[in-house]
Amino acid sequence: MKKHVYNLLLELLLTLLLSINLNAQEYTYIPLVKPGVQIWTDDYWECAANYHFRRFALTDEDTLIENETYKKLYFFTDNVFNSSTAECIGGLRENEQKQVFFKGGNISGILHSGLIYNFSLSVGDTFSHYFYFDFPQIFEIKSIDTIDYAGAMRKRFNIGLYGDTILPYYSVGKLIEGIGNTQGLMYDIYYNLTLCGYGGMNRCYEHNGVLLYHNYSQGIEDCFTPLAGLNDIKTNDNDVLIYPNPTSKELTIESNDIINSIEIYNFLGQKVYQTKVNNKNKSINLNSFTKGLYIIGINREKGYIKKKIVKD
Repeated sequence: MKKHVYNLLLELLLTLLLSINLNAQEYTYIPLVKPGVQIWTDDYWECAANYHFRRFALTDEDTLIENETYKKLYFFTDNVFNSSTAECIGGLRENEQKQVFFKGGNISGILHSGLIYNFSLSVGDTFSHYFYFDFPQIFEIKSIDTIDYAGAMRKRFNIGLYGDTILPYYSVGKLIEGIGNTQGLMYDIYYNLTLCGYGGMNRCYEHNGVLLYHNYSQGIEDCFTPLAGLNDIKTNDNDVLIYPNPTSKELTIESNDIINSIEIYNFLGQKVYQTKVNNKNKSINLNSFTKGLYIIGINREKGYIKKKIVKD
């Protein structure tokens, strides 16, 4: 009887040890700079509440910058990433200490060149961040948890202000291992300390065509359609002709290149119309639309443009 009990206890102990060992093996560090093509789809609001739609693609292409090898980082606004039409804005590299560096940049509001992520930090660690006039702001890792995204365990870093006794657990930003800032790959968390309303959201993250992260907090179901802002997106106004505007009945859209699709949003940002086109022109009947201001989004082979239209 004693032997039987001993064997049961031994089996239970071995099972427990095996379980602990398996759980310990569940987590493996996932680098940010890794093989394949990674795409981040970000929404970004400037201080004056102007909205920008941003997509970044990190590829396997090497580029030598100041005697260091980086992976090329592209900026684009098309539905599908194409390195021949996207704009290379620099590169990212990651060292063995889990530190990610950026070099380059000509898109307003993105991180400055240098160390942009450090996934080796622990709770209580601090780091300096320099913004305008070399004025340093000290941030602190307030907490770290491990979460499951698409079947992979990733550490999530909660960042706050160092020495903040009034709001000691106030979150200035969150970083996810292997993905980056939850407010956008290149979003600068210093903007969250300003009083003029900067903001950003990493809507989607894809690796080799597989969606691994999707932020549904704004009620956006896809990874491409830009939010309904009032500013155009990186295109020349002469590329697309929309008439008559205002109109009470029919709206005609003419483009210099092929239009892939068109969507229309009302002033609340709700999509009220969508259609595939695959042509250089399209006429839309607005009889069923109520009077007011709308945003029309035109997805073309050379990029995406938004314009204001008025139904009278």
